[in-house]
Amino acid sequence: MSVVRCVLVLGCVSVSVFWAQQPMPAPDGPKVIYHFPHEDDTLKLYHSFTADELEQLMAIDTALVMVDLRPATEYATGHIAGSINMPAEQIDSRYQKFRSMQESQRNVVLISEDGKLARDLVIRLCKKNIDRVWYLQGGIRAWTKSGRSLATKQ
Repeated sequence: MSVVRCVLVLGCVSVSVFWAQQPMPAPDGPKVIYHFPHEDDTLKLYHSFTADELEQLMAIDTALVMVDLRPATEYATGHIAGSINMPAEQIDSRYQKFRSMQESQRNVVLISEDGKLARDLVIRLCKKNIDRVWYLQGGIRAWTKSGRSLATKQ
């Protein structure tokens, strides 16, 4: 018997459907178990990219906006090429900027040192109905650990 998982993601809401699949269906059909994860857990899982995925997205999405949340001094020492610096403490004051990116169908990836701050901000933005935001899993550390370089000039 194998377990199959299907995930439907609609904006900030996700529904996972799990079912046990037997080699020969039982007379009454496959067993279906509906699992509705906690909303924050769903956002943590489905609103993120690995370094590999982000690199692929950068190659195909020319309108992608990458926002580095680290302080300006850390950003200056090295950042992902093409990212802009917006220290985390400025996010609330720039809520309208995220709203306008949402309305223009632009995808936004938030980047922090280890990914945790970016993840938390993605959850906050999604709760304000801004759902075209993602975060880099593991942050800048994961990016450099995977052998990717950082830019020092904007």
